[in-house]
Amino acid sequence: MKKVDRRQLPLNALRAFEAAANYCHLGKASEQLGVTQGAVSQQIRSLEAQLGQELFVRKHKRLYLSPAGQRLLAAVSEGLERITQGIIQLDTDSQAMTGELILCSTPSITNNLLMPVIGRFNRAYPEVTIRLSQIVPNTPLLPEEFDVCVCFGLPDDTAHLETKRLHTTRLYPVASPALMLNRPLLEHENELLNYPLLHDRARGWTHWFNQFASGEVKGCAANIFYSDNYQSLMAARMGQGVALAEYYEVASDVASGQLVLLNSKGIEMGIDSYLVLPKKERQTLRSRVFADFIEQHLSELASYFPQENDREVN
Repeated sequence: MKKVDRRQLPLNALRAFEAAANYCHLGKASEQLGVTQGAVSQQIRSLEAQLGQELFVRKHKRLYLSPAGQRLLAAVSEGLERITQGIIQLDTDSQAMTGELILCSTPSITNNLLMPVIGRFNRAYPEVTIRLSQIVPNTPLLPEEFDVCVCFGLPDDTAHLETKRLHTTRLYPVASPALMLNRPLLEHENELLNYPLLHDRARGWTHWFNQFASGEVKGCAANIFYSDNYQSLMAARMGQGVALAEYYEVASDVASGQLVLLNSKGIEMGIDSYLVLPKKERQTLRSRVFADFIEQHLSELASYFPQENDREVN
């Protein structure tokens, strides 16, 4: 790679790259940045020439991040986020940020998705005390006191809440690399039946095989049933078998190599995840900033799963 002097960093090109990488779509990137698609394309070509690296791969009229592009996106997103938060903090009343933030979510979302967000937020705002409150999936009622909630399924009473859909739940088969050692690559969905299947109460495997394969779950090598998705994912990380995972919850594991994606076909469970805050008059500056951290984290994770970001290149 060519040497880059930080005094001559191509900031406009890096912004164009981040937008294109987050969408894997030049047209969407140009809309976000308010420039022409040709300008975005030129900025990316210029950046690739300066770095001496191919950042995108184009296959069948679709745009994918190259391995170098994935590494650069993580670095650029983190860098731009730190700059943004630094600017925000210039105008942030430290007294308004000081205090308690009550965060509620399900055990699986908290452990697999929100932990990195909590760490990043705490490093930026150590004056905020974070308190966690647990809810169950598809809970009809939220706690009376909370600042930010990430729900699996929309609560019943939303008249006094501000809600935003974060993403549609899609489950993918994942396993530890240790489980796959000295085993042939999977060529057909039914070959998953040769591995222990890790279940939770969502019963995702039954739906997955009904949609993508001809086999039946009862005919697999072994079935292990856990009470929730967090437990089944922990078992998958330990090499006990294959679990079905929400791709946002395991994106970091797949990127780091702790888990491998065994099949790119994801099944939709018909339930979405939502970001929920109190109505604006009851929101605090702490809750709004933390909500921004969540959405930024999800945007970064999307780059790890190109099949979730497939877009035709205009």
